[in-house]
Amino acid sequence: MSESELNESPTTGGLNTRRNSTFVIVGVGTVLLIALLFQWVLSDDSYLLDEAKWRSNRNEMFKNSPESPIPDSLRASFDSLQWFPVSRFFRVTADFEPNPKFERIEMPRSLSTPESYIVAGWLRFKVGAVECKLTAYQSNPKDSKTLFVPFRDLTSGSTTYGGGRYIDTRRADRKVPLDFNRAYNPYCVYNYGYACPVPPEENRLPVAIEAGEKAFVWPGTPKGM
Repeated sequence: MSESELNESPTTGGLNTRRNSTFVIVGVGTVLLIALLFQWVLSDDSYLLDEAKWRSNRNEMFKNSPESPIPDSLRASFDSLQWFPVSRFFRVTADFEPNPKFERIEMPRSLSTPESYIVAGWLRFKVGAVECKLTAYQSNPKDSKTLFVPFRDLTSGSTTYGGGRYIDTRRADRKVPLDFNRAYNPYCVYNYGYACPVPPEENRLPVAIEAGEKAFVWPGTPKGM
């Protein structure tokens, strides 16, 4: 037996095999991690693209649609709605607690008579570490899945409209997606001819929702007005 063969002992061979196996496992793990990160990036990009398209469509509707709340005389000066940057932090899933009884309320509206809504139930969720709760409503008694969620938060009256904002969503069993990036202003912000539901006091959130539409300012409006 040669010297090289003597040096290649069973023990040494086993160590090399284990080292190679370790390298293979680490390599596979790294590839899987990269694949997961790539998938997450693609998913995030897809969400951002969806939000950009939604905002673009909303701008188009405001500027050119017959259903736009912008008065015809002001369409030419309308450029764009103002939004916070899109943030996944404000995209949450709420636990839905259905109302055990049929309950109809009269929700106050700006410059008009109250409007009837059904109290569908309650949404419980967290924004960061803060526990939050919102009452969800139905406007159509034949559609128990579509929910109307009016709310105020700590930005109301400063960076967002003081009268509150709205979210439209749909529930799936006991879970409800709440994407505050799609929180929108009442139409009466843009046109005093509209009568808009006023969020109830119980729907005032103890956090700043820096997502969705900001307070609208007409181009050329002096600061502080």
